[in-house]
Amino acid sequence: MLRGDVAAEVQALKNQPGGTLLVEGSAQLVHTLAQHNLVDEYRLMVFPVILGQGKRAFPDSMPAPAKFAITNSRTVGSGVLLLNLTPERT
Repeated sequence: MLRGDVAAEVQALKNQPGGTLLVEGSAQLVHTLAQHNLVDEYRLMVFPVILGQGKRAFPDSMPAPAKFAITNSRTVGSGVLLLNLTPERT
């Protein structure tokens, strides 16, 4: 469980040797990590349907424009697009 300064705690976890950190199902946490440039890869599932509402994948504001490189893409099932996006660091 993360407590206190989330960005500092995640940075400390990233600095440790070991496996991959995965955030699953927490838009608020992903927004915080994105705003602090702590996301190494996004794995998005794009479904061929428009809901008209819902949680945003990215925060309303960022410290700077974010550009991505598509490192992998494929379509599965009934048209679900799987994307792997890596933020381009400047």
